[in-house]
Amino acid sequence: MFSLRAWNIGKISGIPLRIDASWIAIFLLLVYQLGFFVFPPALGSRARGGVIWEALALAVVASLLLFASVVAHELAHAFMARWRGVPVLGITLFIFGGVAQIADEPDSPATEFLIAIVGPLISFTLGVLMGALWIWLQALDGLGLFYQMSLQRAALYLAVLAFYLAQTNLLLALFNLLPGFPLDGGRVLRAGVWALLKDQRRATYWGMQSGRLVALLLATGGAYLLWRGEYGGIWSFLMAWFLWRAANEAYESFLARELLTQVTVGELMRATLPRISEGLNLRELATAFAYWLKSPALVIDLKGVIVGMIALEQLRQIPRVEWETRRVRQAMQPFAPESSIPASASALRALQLLAQDEREHLAVTQEGNITGVIGRVELAQYLQSKGA
Repeated sequence: MFSLRAWNIGKISGIPLRIDASWIAIFLLLVYQLGFFVFPPALGSRARGGVIWEALALAVVASLLLFASVVAHELAHAFMARWRGVPVLGITLFIFGGVAQIADEPDSPATEFLIAIVGPLISFTLGVLMGALWIWLQALDGLGLFYQMSLQRAALYLAVLAFYLAQTNLLLALFNLLPGFPLDGGRVLRAGVWALLKDQRRATYWGMQSGRLVALLLATGGAYLLWRGEYGGIWSFLMAWFLWRAANEAYESFLARELLTQVTVGELMRATLPRISEGLNLRELATAFAYWLKSPALVIDLKGVIVGMIALEQLRQIPRVEWETRRVRQAMQPFAPESSIPASASALRALQLLAQDEREHLAVTQEGNITGVIGRVELAQYLQSKGA
């Protein structure tokens, strides 16, 4: 959906954390709105040169804390998924918040329910705690405990932050509980339908329909706001578009996963692979890829033994000025258990490994020997042939 580019910024308990390029836009917009319109009245500040610096600084802090709250929400999903045996690929922050990416469908309605509900519970808890902090600060101020000017100002800053985070976390919890798949509330609904009908596919279909219905309601609300001259309606339209697409894509993804469980890697792999010498320099390799060599290629040593694999993605990671002096052996992906998959494994397992390690290809092995390669292209071609 929003995937112009995502940057890895670290890991939390082994879970990769990424920031999508679209997140930068919402972060800057949020800082602008808070720093120029929301916080100045709350702080009782007067503009100096058109910019209220204390309000702007507080806006940056508030925006970062809000997105920390979003990360906490998504981490709750991720930790619950891992606890229930569902692999987690990572967490990505984007323009409408965040998403915890799991590698497989939940194995039961109970697992689906627990993974879905824990995120809003964390947001609700954070909202209540921040609200309690705000009330506590108001009580202390009423008792006259902040008698020094510096203490009064610090308490005011903290109170403004607490009030804002209380509001936003409670709104985050409520919005995610809307019964529109793939929002958390929609996933809770899918879990209920799944438990009732004993059919995950039908439950996912009705979940998609719930997402579409909520999207239509958001679009209707946006149209009403625009009719009244309120530009907030544009955000309602954007959220409606996002949710409509997300619901469709979640259902299509479910169907694709079903198809990939029905076929093995050996049935989809590309068996005939070109071989190149590890002593070739990268300039010669680039020329070969351009004219006759198909990516990826197996790398062999002087004895003809396969020692690795190289593809265009490895070549692109190395500056062109170094292509003359760097050899294939220095750029190749050496064969290792994590970069290969048995021919008997399901195609869905191949997709999970490709997504988990952000690879384009995996070597396929049979009885310890390399028999082919499978990548995103082969999986996509299979799904297209099935109309998925």
